[in-house]
Amino acid sequence: MSFLIRPAVKDHVSVPYVITGNTGCTVSFSSFEVYLNISSEYDSEDDVPISSLRSQNQILLEEEELDAQVRDSFYTGKDGSKWFKNPPSRQVRTRSENIIRQTPGVSAEARLAQSELECWSLFCPENMISIILTHTNLQIRERNASRENLPHFMIELEMSELKAFIGLLYIAGFYRSGRQNTADLWASDGTGVEIFRLTMSRQRCHFIQSCLRFDDKSTREERKLLDNLAPIREIFELFVENCKKSYVLGEYVTIDEMLLAFRGRCKFRQYIPTKPAKYGIKVLAMVDAQNFYIFNLEIYAGKQPEGPFSVNNKPFDVVNRLVLPISKTGRNVTFDNWFTSYELVSHLLNEHKLTSVGTVRKNKRVLPNKFLKTSDRDADVYSSKFGFQKDITLVSYIPKKKKVVLLISSLHHDADIDETTGERKKPEITTFYNSTKGGVDVVDELSATYDVSRNSKKWPLTVFYAILNMAGINANIVFKCNTNSTQKHRNFIKTLGRMMVAEHMSARKEIPQLSSQLRKRMREFGGESAQETPVRVPGVRKRCQVCPYARHRKTSNVCEDCHKYICPEHTVSFCQECAAITDNNIE
Repeated sequence: MSFLIRPAVKDHVSVPYVITGNTGCTVSFSSFEVYLNISSEYDSEDDVPISSLRSQNQILLEEEELDAQVRDSFYTGKDGSKWFKNPPSRQVRTRSENIIRQTPGVSAEARLAQSELECWSLFCPENMISIILTHTNLQIRERNASRENLPHFMIELEMSELKAFIGLLYIAGFYRSGRQNTADLWASDGTGVEIFRLTMSRQRCHFIQSCLRFDDKSTREERKLLDNLAPIREIFELFVENCKKSYVLGEYVTIDEMLLAFRGRCKFRQYIPTKPAKYGIKVLAMVDAQNFYIFNLEIYAGKQPEGPFSVNNKPFDVVNRLVLPISKTGRNVTFDNWFTSYELVSHLLNEHKLTSVGTVRKNKRVLPNKFLKTSDRDADVYSSKFGFQKDITLVSYIPKKKKVVLLISSLHHDADIDETTGERKKPEITTFYNSTKGGVDVVDELSATYDVSRNSKKWPLTVFYAILNMAGINANIVFKCNTNSTQKHRNFIKTLGRMMVAEHMSARKEIPQLSSQLRKRMREFGGESAQETPVRVPGVRKRCQVCPYARHRKTSNVCEDCHKYICPEHTVSFCQECAAITDNNIE
Protein backbone atom coordinates (compact mmCIF):
# COMPACT_ATOMS: atom_id res chain seq x y z
CA MET A 1 0.00 0.00 0.00
CA SER A 2 1.49 3.36 -1.02
CA PHE A 3 0.94 6.67 0.77
CA LEU A 4 1.12 10.23 -0.48
CA ILE A 5 1.33 13.49 1.50
CA ARG A 6 -0.45 16.77 0.87
CA PRO A 7 -1.30 19.90 2.90
CA ALA A 8 -4.47 19.64 4.97
CA VAL A 9 -7.20 22.05 3.80
CA LYS A 10 -10.28 20.93 5.74
CA ASP A 11 -11.19 20.77 9.41
CA HIS A 12 -7.63 20.48 10.63
CA VAL A 13 -6.10 23.95 10.37
CA SER A 14 -3.84 23.29 13.35
CA VAL A 15 -2.35 20.19 11.66
CA PRO A 16 0.13 21.08 8.90
CA TYR A 17 0.04 17.85 6.79
CA VAL A 18 -2.17 14.84 5.91
CA ILE A 19 -1.09 11.43 4.56
CA THR A 20 -3.52 9.83 2.06
CA GLY A 21 -3.45 6.17 0.99
CA ASN A 22 -5.07 4.49 -2.02
CA THR A 23 -7.70 2.97 0.30
CA GLY A 24 -9.13 6.36 1.03
CA CYS A 25 -7.67 6.48 4.56
CA THR A 26 -6.36 9.93 5.50
CA VAL A 27 -4.03 10.55 8.47
CA SER A 28 -3.52 14.15 9.63
CA PHE A 29 -0.52 14.67 11.94
CA SER A 30 1.58 17.17 13.79
CA SER A 31 4.51 16.89 16.17
CA PHE A 32 2.07 16.41 19.09
CA GLU A 33 -1.05 14.56 17.84
CA VAL A 34 -2.15 12.15 15.11
CA TYR A 35 -5.74 12.15 13.77
CA LEU A 36 -7.31 9.45 11.56
CA ASN A 37 -10.02 10.44 9.15
CA ILE A 38 -11.65 8.77 6.18
CA SER A 39 -11.62 10.59 2.90
CA SER A 40 -12.51 9.35 -0.50
CA GLU A 41 -11.19 12.30 -2.39
CA TYR A 42 -7.89 14.17 -2.61
CA ASP A 43 -6.30 16.55 -4.99
CA SER A 44 -3.77 14.53 -6.95
CA GLU A 45 -1.89 17.70 -7.92
CA ASP A 46 -0.97 18.32 -4.25
CA ASP A 47 0.19 14.78 -3.53
CA VAL A 48 3.80 14.42 -2.30
CA PRO A 49 5.67 11.07 -2.11
CA ILE A 50 6.54 9.97 1.44
CA SER A 51 10.24 9.64 0.50
CA SER A 52 10.25 13.38 -0.13
CA LEU A 53 8.70 13.90 3.28
CA ARG A 54 11.69 12.23 4.94
CA SER A 55 14.22 14.34 3.08
CA GLN A 56 12.40 17.57 3.87
CA ASN A 57 12.12 16.67 7.55
CA GLN A 58 15.82 15.95 7.67
CA ILE A 59 16.62 19.31 6.10
CA LEU A 60 14.39 21.08 8.62
CA LEU A 61 16.02 19.26 11.53
CA GLU A 62 19.50 20.01 10.24
CA GLU A 63 18.62 23.69 9.81
CA GLU A 64 17.23 23.85 13.36
CA GLU A 65 20.35 22.19 14.73
CA LEU A 66 22.54 24.59 12.73
CA ASP A 67 20.57 27.59 14.01
CA ALA A 68 20.95 26.32 17.57
CA GLN A 69 24.69 25.91 17.08
CA VAL A 70 24.99 29.41 15.64
CA ARG A 71 22.95 30.87 18.51
CA ASP A 72 25.20 29.12 21.00
CA SER A 73 28.33 30.50 19.33
CA PHE A 74 27.79 34.17 20.28
CA TYR A 75 26.41 36.51 22.93
CA THR A 76 23.96 39.26 22.04
CA GLY A 77 24.20 42.77 23.47
CA LYS A 78 21.23 44.90 24.46
CA ASP A 79 21.55 46.78 21.19
CA GLY A 80 21.68 43.56 19.16
CA SER A 81 25.43 43.50 18.65
CA LYS A 82 26.96 40.01 18.45
CA TRP A 83 30.02 38.89 20.41
CA PHE A 84 31.37 35.50 19.35
CA LYS A 85 32.60 33.05 21.94
CA ASN A 86 35.59 31.90 19.93
CA PRO A 87 38.48 34.22 19.02
CA PRO A 88 39.21 35.03 15.37
CA SER A 89 41.79 32.98 13.49
CA ARG A 90 45.42 33.74 14.28
CA GLN A 91 46.49 32.76 10.78
CA VAL A 92 46.76 36.43 9.75
CA ARG A 93 49.56 38.86 9.00
CA THR A 94 50.70 41.40 11.58
CA ARG A 95 48.00 44.02 12.01
CA SER A 96 48.99 47.41 10.65
CA GLU A 97 47.72 49.21 13.76
CA ASN A 98 50.31 47.39 15.90
CA ILE A 99 53.33 48.70 13.97
CA ILE A 100 55.04 51.73 15.59
CA ARG A 101 56.19 54.18 12.94
CA GLN A 102 58.32 56.44 15.16
CA THR A 103 61.38 55.86 17.35
CA PRO A 104 60.57 56.75 20.99
CA GLY A 105 62.87 59.10 22.91
CA VAL A 106 64.15 62.67 22.98
CA SER A 107 63.65 64.59 19.74
CA ALA A 108 66.65 65.73 17.69
CA GLU A 109 66.36 69.39 18.72
CA ALA A 110 66.26 68.51 22.45
CA ARG A 111 69.31 66.21 22.48
CA LEU A 112 71.74 69.12 22.86
CA ALA A 113 70.43 69.98 26.34
CA GLN A 114 72.88 68.58 28.92
CA SER A 115 72.36 70.48 32.17
CA GLU A 116 69.26 70.58 34.36
CA LEU A 117 68.61 74.21 33.48
CA GLU A 118 69.03 73.61 29.74
CA CYS A 119 66.56 70.73 29.86
CA TRP A 120 64.06 72.88 31.79
CA SER A 121 64.47 75.69 29.26
CA LEU A 122 63.17 73.36 26.53
CA PHE A 123 59.72 73.64 28.11
CA CYS A 124 59.90 77.17 29.57
CA PRO A 125 62.19 79.00 27.11
CA GLU A 126 63.27 82.65 27.18
CA ASN A 127 60.39 83.81 24.97
CA MET A 128 57.85 82.33 27.38
CA ILE A 129 59.56 83.86 30.45
CA SER A 130 59.81 87.18 28.57
CA ILE A 131 56.03 87.26 28.15
CA ILE A 132 55.58 86.79 31.89
CA LEU A 133 58.27 89.41 32.63
CA THR A 134 56.68 92.00 30.33
CA HIS A 135 53.17 91.69 31.72
CA THR A 136 54.39 91.47 35.32
CA ASN A 137 56.36 94.72 34.94
CA LEU A 138 53.28 96.37 33.44
CA GLN A 139 51.36 95.39 36.55
CA ILE A 140 54.15 96.74 38.77
CA ARG A 141 54.11 100.08 36.95
CA GLU A 142 50.36 100.29 37.35
CA ARG A 143 50.61 99.63 41.07
CA ASN A 144 53.42 102.17 41.52
CA ALA A 145 51.85 104.90 39.39
CA SER A 146 50.52 106.84 42.38
CA ARG A 147 53.62 106.38 44.56
CA GLU A 148 56.46 108.89 44.80
CA ASN A 149 59.01 107.18 47.03
CA LEU A 150 59.12 103.50 46.14
CA PRO A 151 60.29 100.97 48.72
CA HIS A 152 63.23 98.90 47.52
CA PHE A 153 61.11 95.73 47.17
CA MET A 154 58.64 97.33 44.71
CA ILE A 155 60.94 98.04 41.81
CA GLU A 156 60.52 96.35 38.43
CA LEU A 157 61.79 92.87 37.71
CA GLU A 158 64.71 91.69 35.63
CA MET A 159 64.92 88.35 33.84
CA SER A 160 67.45 86.92 36.31
CA GLU A 161 65.29 87.88 39.28
CA LEU A 162 62.15 86.30 37.78
CA LYS A 163 64.09 83.08 37.19
CA ALA A 164 65.37 83.27 40.76
CA PHE A 165 61.79 83.57 42.01
CA ILE A 166 60.84 80.44 40.03
CA GLY A 167 63.95 78.72 41.39
CA LEU A 168 62.83 79.45 44.95
CA LEU A 169 59.46 77.89 44.15
CA TYR A 170 61.25 74.69 43.09
CA ILE A 171 63.41 74.72 46.22
CA ALA A 172 60.30 75.18 48.38
CA GLY A 173 58.87 72.14 46.59
CA PHE A 174 62.09 70.23 47.28
CA TYR A 175 61.64 70.89 51.01
CA ARG A 176 57.94 70.02 50.62
CA SER A 177 57.03 73.42 52.01
CA GLY A 178 55.28 74.90 48.97
CA ARG A 179 52.24 75.97 50.99
CA GLN A 180 54.18 76.56 54.21
CA ASN A 181 54.22 79.99 55.85
CA THR A 182 57.03 81.99 54.23
CA ALA A 183 58.07 83.32 57.65
CA ASP A 184 59.38 79.83 58.41
CA LEU A 185 61.38 79.69 55.17
CA TRP A 186 63.01 83.10 55.73
CA ALA A 187 63.61 82.58 59.46
CA SER A 188 67.12 83.62 60.56
CA ASP A 189 67.10 81.75 63.88
CA GLY A 190 68.54 78.60 62.37
CA THR A 191 65.19 76.97 61.57
CA GLY A 192 64.75 78.61 58.14
CA VAL A 193 66.22 77.71 54.76
CA GLU A 194 69.21 79.99 54.15
CA ILE A 195 69.00 80.06 50.35
CA PHE A 196 65.74 82.02 50.53
CA ARG A 197 67.34 84.86 52.52
CA LEU A 198 70.37 84.86 50.24
CA THR A 199 68.29 85.15 47.05
CA MET A 200 65.79 87.87 47.95
CA SER A 201 63.90 89.35 50.85
CA ARG A 202 60.59 87.92 51.96
CA GLN A 203 58.81 91.16 51.11
CA ARG A 204 60.21 91.07 47.58
CA CYS A 205 59.06 87.49 47.07
CA HIS A 206 55.51 88.34 48.19
CA PHE A 207 55.45 91.39 45.94
CA ILE A 208 56.57 89.42 42.86
CA GLN A 209 53.96 86.74 43.52
CA SER A 210 51.18 89.31 43.83
CA CYS A 211 52.18 91.02 40.57
CA LEU A 212 52.63 87.95 38.36
CA ARG A 213 50.63 88.31 35.14
CA PHE A 214 50.56 86.19 32.00
CA ASP A 215 48.62 88.29 29.51
CA ASP A 216 47.88 91.88 28.52
CA LYS A 217 45.48 93.17 31.14
CA SER A 218 44.24 95.98 28.89
CA THR A 219 42.75 93.55 26.32
CA ARG A 220 41.74 90.75 28.69
CA GLU A 221 38.06 91.62 28.99
CA GLU A 222 37.70 91.66 25.21
CA ARG A 223 39.39 88.26 24.89
CA LYS A 224 37.30 86.78 27.69
CA LEU A 225 34.22 87.30 25.52
CA LEU A 226 35.56 84.45 23.35
CA ASP A 227 37.69 82.44 25.75
CA ASN A 228 37.32 81.52 29.42
CA LEU A 229 41.06 80.74 29.55
CA ALA A 230 42.13 84.15 28.23
CA PRO A 231 44.38 85.07 31.25
CA ILE A 232 46.63 82.01 30.76
CA ARG A 233 45.92 80.78 27.20
CA GLU A 234 49.14 82.00 25.55
CA ILE A 235 51.50 80.62 28.20
CA PHE A 236 49.66 77.30 28.45
CA GLU A 237 49.65 76.67 24.70
CA LEU A 238 53.35 77.54 24.42
CA PHE A 239 54.14 75.01 27.13
CA VAL A 240 52.05 72.27 25.48
CA GLU A 241 53.70 72.86 22.10
CA ASN A 242 57.14 72.63 23.69
CA CYS A 243 56.15 69.32 25.30
CA LYS A 244 55.06 67.91 21.93
CA LYS A 245 58.21 68.84 20.03
CA SER A 246 60.78 67.82 22.67
CA TYR A 247 59.98 64.12 22.95
CA VAL A 248 58.60 61.18 20.94
CA LEU A 249 56.20 59.00 22.92
CA GLY A 250 56.65 55.28 23.44
CA GLU A 251 54.38 52.46 22.39
CA TYR A 252 51.78 52.87 25.14
CA VAL A 253 50.10 56.09 26.32
CA THR A 254 47.54 56.88 29.00
CA ILE A 255 44.71 59.42 28.92
CA ASP A 256 43.19 60.52 32.22
CA GLU A 257 42.16 63.59 34.20
CA MET A 258 44.04 65.62 36.81
CA LEU A 259 42.57 68.05 39.33
CA LEU A 260 44.56 71.18 40.24
CA ALA A 261 43.56 72.06 43.80
CA PHE A 262 41.74 75.41 43.87
CA ARG A 263 38.85 76.69 45.98
CA GLY A 264 38.69 80.30 44.81
CA ARG A 265 36.34 81.89 42.30
CA CYS A 266 36.44 80.26 38.88
CA LYS A 267 33.48 79.64 36.55
CA PHE A 268 34.82 76.24 35.43
CA ARG A 269 35.93 74.94 38.83
CA GLN A 270 35.04 71.25 39.21
CA TYR A 271 34.01 69.02 42.10
CA ILE A 272 35.40 65.47 41.85
CA PRO A 273 34.86 63.61 45.14
CA THR A 274 37.26 60.80 44.24
CA LYS A 275 40.23 63.20 44.00
CA PRO A 276 42.22 64.21 47.11
CA ALA A 277 41.62 67.94 46.54
CA LYS A 278 37.92 67.45 45.61
CA TYR A 279 37.65 71.03 44.25
CA GLY A 280 39.80 72.49 41.50
CA ILE A 281 40.55 72.93 37.82
CA LYS A 282 40.27 69.79 35.71
CA VAL A 283 43.03 69.07 33.22
CA LEU A 284 42.87 66.22 30.69
CA ALA A 285 46.30 64.76 29.99
CA MET A 286 47.95 62.27 27.64
CA VAL A 287 51.06 60.74 29.22
CA ASP A 288 53.63 58.11 28.25
CA ALA A 289 52.57 55.00 30.20
CA GLN A 290 56.15 53.82 30.80
CA ASN A 291 58.25 56.88 31.73
CA PHE A 292 55.37 59.32 32.50
CA TYR A 293 56.36 62.06 30.06
CA ILE A 294 53.52 64.60 29.73
CA PHE A 295 52.83 65.01 26.01
CA ASN A 296 49.47 66.72 25.53
CA LEU A 297 47.12 68.67 27.81
CA GLU A 298 43.71 70.27 27.69
CA ILE A 299 42.08 72.37 30.41
CA TYR A 300 38.38 71.83 30.94
CA ALA A 301 37.04 75.39 30.59
CA GLY A 302 33.33 74.65 30.88
CA LYS A 303 30.96 75.89 28.20
CA GLN A 304 32.98 78.32 26.12
CA PRO A 305 31.36 81.32 24.37
CA GLU A 306 30.60 80.89 20.68
CA GLY A 307 33.82 81.27 18.74
CA PRO A 308 37.12 79.57 17.93
CA PHE A 309 37.50 78.06 21.43
CA SER A 310 34.03 76.55 21.65
CA VAL A 311 34.46 72.76 21.72
CA ASN A 312 32.47 69.71 22.76
CA ASN A 313 33.56 68.38 26.15
CA LYS A 314 32.13 64.86 25.78
CA PRO A 315 34.68 62.08 26.45
CA PHE A 316 34.63 60.95 22.81
CA ASP A 317 35.59 64.41 21.55
CA VAL A 318 38.15 65.05 24.29
CA VAL A 319 40.05 61.86 23.43
CA ASN A 320 39.75 62.59 19.72
CA ARG A 321 41.48 65.97 20.23
CA LEU A 322 44.18 64.66 22.57
CA VAL A 323 45.30 61.85 20.22
CA LEU A 324 45.63 64.06 17.12
CA PRO A 325 49.45 64.47 17.54
CA ILE A 326 49.90 60.67 17.51
CA SER A 327 47.23 59.82 14.93
CA LYS A 328 48.14 56.92 12.61
CA THR A 329 51.33 56.07 14.52
CA GLY A 330 50.25 52.61 15.70
CA ARG A 331 50.31 53.31 19.45
CA ASN A 332 47.96 51.99 22.09
CA VAL A 333 45.83 54.28 24.28
CA THR A 334 44.63 53.26 27.75
CA PHE A 335 41.80 55.08 29.51
CA ASP A 336 39.25 54.47 32.26
CA ASN A 337 35.49 53.96 32.10
CA TRP A 338 34.70 57.70 32.00
CA PHE A 339 36.12 57.77 28.48
CA THR A 340 35.49 54.22 27.26
CA SER A 341 32.77 53.43 24.74
CA TYR A 342 32.44 50.97 21.88
CA GLU A 343 32.13 53.87 19.45
CA LEU A 344 35.36 55.48 20.70
CA VAL A 345 37.36 52.23 20.47
CA SER A 346 36.12 51.66 16.91
CA HIS A 347 36.80 55.28 15.94
CA LEU A 348 40.39 55.24 17.24
CA LEU A 349 41.09 52.01 15.38
CA ASN A 350 39.51 52.93 12.06
CA GLU A 351 40.23 56.67 11.84
CA HIS A 352 43.47 57.08 13.83
CA LYS A 353 44.99 53.58 13.47
CA LEU A 354 45.38 53.45 17.26
CA THR A 355 44.48 50.48 19.43
CA SER A 356 42.91 51.10 22.83
CA VAL A 357 42.14 49.34 26.11
CA GLY A 358 39.74 50.52 28.77
CA THR A 359 37.29 49.54 31.49
CA VAL A 360 33.58 49.69 30.59
CA ARG A 361 30.64 50.92 32.62
CA LYS A 362 27.76 48.47 33.06
CA ASN A 363 25.17 50.76 31.50
CA LYS A 364 26.59 50.42 27.97
CA ARG A 365 24.02 48.84 25.62
CA VAL A 366 26.69 46.97 23.70
CA LEU A 367 27.22 44.60 26.67
CA PRO A 368 25.49 41.19 26.70
CA ASN A 369 23.42 40.42 29.81
CA LYS A 370 25.49 37.31 30.57
CA PHE A 371 28.56 39.53 30.99
CA LEU A 372 26.81 41.53 33.72
CA LYS A 373 25.24 38.78 35.82
CA THR A 374 27.29 37.18 38.57
CA SER A 375 24.58 35.06 40.25
CA ASP A 376 25.25 32.03 38.07
CA ARG A 377 29.01 32.54 38.28
CA ASP A 378 29.55 33.15 42.02
CA ALA A 379 30.91 29.64 42.39
CA ASP A 380 33.45 30.45 39.66
CA VAL A 381 35.34 33.34 41.26
CA TYR A 382 38.33 34.33 39.08
CA SER A 383 36.42 33.16 36.00
CA SER A 384 36.30 35.09 32.72
CA LYS A 385 33.90 35.36 29.78
CA PHE A 386 35.20 36.58 26.43
CA GLY A 387 33.36 38.05 23.48
CA PHE A 388 35.02 38.62 20.13
CA GLN A 389 34.39 40.69 17.05
CA LYS A 390 36.69 41.09 14.08
CA ASP A 391 38.90 43.76 15.71
CA ILE A 392 37.53 44.19 19.24
CA THR A 393 37.53 41.93 22.30
CA LEU A 394 35.29 42.15 25.35
CA VAL A 395 36.01 40.41 28.67
CA SER A 396 34.03 40.00 31.89
CA TYR A 397 36.15 38.98 34.90
CA ILE A 398 34.96 38.14 38.44
CA PRO A 399 37.64 39.09 41.01
CA LYS A 400 35.34 38.25 43.94
CA LYS A 401 31.74 37.33 44.65
CA LYS A 402 29.08 39.70 43.31
CA LYS A 403 31.64 41.87 41.54
CA VAL A 404 32.40 41.94 37.84
CA VAL A 405 35.06 43.89 35.94
CA LEU A 406 34.43 44.69 32.29
CA LEU A 407 37.13 45.64 29.80
CA ILE A 408 37.20 46.24 26.07
CA SER A 409 40.29 46.08 23.85
CA SER A 410 41.19 46.48 20.20
CA LEU A 411 44.78 45.42 20.97
CA HIS A 412 44.05 41.87 22.16
CA HIS A 413 42.37 39.25 19.97
CA ASP A 414 42.45 36.06 22.05
CA ALA A 415 41.29 34.59 25.36
CA ASP A 416 44.71 34.28 26.96
CA ILE A 417 45.05 34.16 30.76
CA ASP A 418 48.11 35.68 32.42
CA GLU A 419 49.83 32.73 34.10
CA THR A 420 51.84 35.03 36.40
CA THR A 421 48.63 35.89 38.31
CA GLY A 422 48.39 32.33 39.67
CA GLU A 423 45.03 31.23 41.03
CA ARG A 424 43.46 34.59 40.28
CA LYS A 425 43.63 33.73 36.55
CA LYS A 426 43.44 37.31 35.35
CA PRO A 427 42.98 37.80 31.60
CA GLU A 428 45.94 39.36 29.81
CA ILE A 429 43.69 42.31 28.93
CA THR A 430 43.26 43.01 32.65
CA THR A 431 46.94 42.80 33.54
CA PHE A 432 47.85 44.96 30.53
CA TYR A 433 45.31 47.58 31.59
CA ASN A 434 46.67 47.55 35.17
CA SER A 435 50.23 48.06 33.90
CA THR A 436 49.39 51.03 31.65
CA LYS A 437 46.52 52.82 33.41
CA GLY A 438 48.64 54.70 35.97
CA GLY A 439 50.58 57.16 33.80
CA VAL A 440 48.63 60.27 34.78
CA ASP A 441 48.32 59.10 38.39
CA VAL A 442 52.12 58.95 38.70
CA VAL A 443 52.36 62.50 37.29
CA ASP A 444 49.83 63.60 39.93
CA GLU A 445 51.88 61.91 42.63
CA LEU A 446 55.18 63.50 41.54
CA SER A 447 53.54 66.92 41.29
CA ALA A 448 52.01 66.62 44.75
CA THR A 449 55.22 65.33 46.37
CA TYR A 450 57.39 68.26 45.22
CA ASP A 451 54.64 70.80 44.64
CA VAL A 452 55.71 74.39 43.92
CA SER A 453 52.20 75.78 44.46
CA ARG A 454 51.50 78.64 46.85
CA ASN A 455 48.09 79.48 48.28
CA SER A 456 46.37 81.89 45.94
CA LYS A 457 42.91 83.20 45.08
CA LYS A 458 43.82 83.62 41.40
CA TRP A 459 43.19 80.55 39.25
CA PRO A 460 45.75 81.55 36.53
CA LEU A 461 48.45 81.28 39.21
CA THR A 462 47.24 77.75 40.01
CA VAL A 463 47.63 76.79 36.35
CA PHE A 464 51.09 78.43 36.22
CA TYR A 465 52.25 76.44 39.26
CA ALA A 466 50.99 73.25 37.57
CA ILE A 467 52.99 74.17 34.45
CA LEU A 468 56.13 74.48 36.59
CA ASN A 469 55.47 71.09 38.21
CA MET A 470 55.02 69.38 34.85
CA ALA A 471 58.01 71.19 33.32
CA GLY A 472 60.17 69.79 36.13
CA ILE A 473 58.92 66.24 35.48
CA ASN A 474 59.48 66.43 31.72
CA ALA A 475 62.88 68.12 32.09
CA ASN A 476 64.07 65.33 34.38
CA ILE A 477 63.05 62.69 31.80
CA VAL A 478 64.92 64.50 29.02
CA PHE A 479 67.96 64.99 31.30
CA LYS A 480 68.09 61.26 32.08
CA CYS A 481 67.87 60.33 28.40
CA ASN A 482 70.53 62.84 27.30
CA THR A 483 73.06 62.11 30.06
CA ASN A 484 72.25 58.49 30.96
CA SER A 485 71.77 59.73 34.50
CA THR A 486 69.92 57.86 37.23
CA GLN A 487 69.31 61.01 39.27
CA LYS A 488 66.10 60.97 41.27
CA HIS A 489 63.44 63.57 40.65
CA ARG A 490 64.01 65.02 44.12
CA ASN A 491 67.68 65.77 43.47
CA PHE A 492 66.90 67.10 40.01
CA ILE A 493 64.49 69.65 41.48
CA LYS A 494 67.08 70.71 44.06
CA THR A 495 69.84 71.20 41.48
CA LEU A 496 67.51 73.02 39.10
CA GLY A 497 66.44 75.46 41.83
CA ARG A 498 70.05 76.25 42.79
CA MET A 499 71.00 76.86 39.15
CA MET A 500 68.07 79.22 38.64
CA VAL A 501 68.92 81.45 41.61
CA ALA A 502 72.69 81.52 40.95
CA GLU A 503 72.73 84.41 38.42
CA HIS A 504 70.59 86.73 40.53
CA MET A 505 72.50 85.88 43.70
CA SER A 506 75.79 86.64 41.96
CA ALA A 507 74.56 90.15 41.14
CA ARG A 508 72.96 90.67 44.53
CA LYS A 509 76.15 90.02 46.51
CA GLU A 510 77.60 93.25 45.09
CA ILE A 511 74.94 95.43 46.73
CA PRO A 512 76.84 97.34 49.47
CA GLN A 513 73.74 98.00 51.56
CA LEU A 514 73.50 94.29 52.43
CA SER A 515 75.30 93.02 55.50
CA SER A 516 78.80 91.70 55.03
CA GLN A 517 77.83 88.37 56.59
CA LEU A 518 75.05 87.92 54.03
CA ARG A 519 77.38 88.76 51.15
CA LYS A 520 79.97 86.36 52.54
CA ARG A 521 77.44 83.50 52.54
CA MET A 522 76.45 84.40 48.96
CA ARG A 523 80.06 84.08 47.85
CA GLU A 524 80.38 80.74 49.57
CA PHE A 525 77.17 79.56 47.93
CA GLY A 526 78.58 80.50 44.52
CA GLY A 527 81.82 78.62 45.19
CA GLU A 528 83.88 81.80 45.57
CA SER A 529 86.29 82.68 48.35
CA ALA A 530 84.65 83.90 51.52
CA GLN A 531 86.98 86.94 51.40
CA GLU A 532 85.04 90.02 50.41
CA THR A 533 86.31 92.19 47.60
CA PRO A 534 86.72 95.83 48.57
CA VAL A 535 83.60 97.85 48.10
CA ARG A 536 84.44 101.56 48.14
CA VAL A 537 81.41 103.73 47.66
CA PRO A 538 82.14 107.48 47.77
CA GLY A 539 80.57 109.10 50.81
CA VAL A 540 79.76 105.76 52.52
CA ARG A 541 81.22 105.42 56.03
CA LYS A 542 80.95 102.32 58.24
CA ARG A 543 81.94 101.31 61.77
CA CYS A 544 85.50 100.33 62.42
CA GLN A 545 85.49 96.56 62.50
CA VAL A 546 88.42 96.42 64.96
CA CYS A 547 87.19 98.87 67.61
CA PRO A 548 84.64 97.69 70.21
CA TYR A 549 81.06 98.16 69.09
CA ALA A 550 80.33 100.65 71.89
CA ARG A 551 82.93 103.14 70.59
CA HIS A 552 80.88 103.60 67.41
CA ARG A 553 83.77 104.87 65.29
CA LYS A 554 82.96 105.32 61.61
CA THR A 555 85.49 105.37 58.81
CA SER A 556 85.82 105.10 55.06
CA ASN A 557 89.25 103.35 55.19
CA VAL A 558 89.40 99.69 54.14
CA CYS A 559 92.27 97.27 54.82
CA GLU A 560 94.05 96.30 51.62
CA ASP A 561 94.33 92.63 52.64
CA CYS A 562 91.28 91.64 54.72
CA HIS A 563 88.99 94.43 53.42
CA LYS A 564 87.76 95.37 56.89
CA TYR A 565 86.78 98.97 57.66
CA ILE A 566 89.43 100.42 60.00
CA CYS A 567 89.66 103.73 61.81
CA PRO A 568 92.91 105.83 61.82
CA GLU A 569 93.85 104.35 65.21
CA HIS A 570 94.22 100.91 63.65
CA THR A 571 95.68 102.08 60.36
CA VAL A 572 99.38 101.62 59.53
CA SER A 573 100.81 103.76 56.71
CA PHE A 574 103.57 102.66 54.31
CA CYS A 575 105.47 104.54 51.70
CA GLN A 576 105.53 103.01 48.22
CA GLU A 577 109.04 101.57 48.57
CA CYS A 578 108.26 99.88 51.89
CA ALA A 579 104.96 98.62 50.56
CA ALA A 580 106.79 97.07 47.57
CA ILE A 581 109.33 95.38 49.89
CA THR A 582 106.48 94.01 52.00
CA ASP A 583 104.76 92.60 48.93
CA ASN A 584 108.00 90.92 47.76
CA ASN A 585 108.53 89.34 51.17
CA ILE A 586 104.98 87.97 51.11
CA GLU A 587 105.54 86.45 47.65
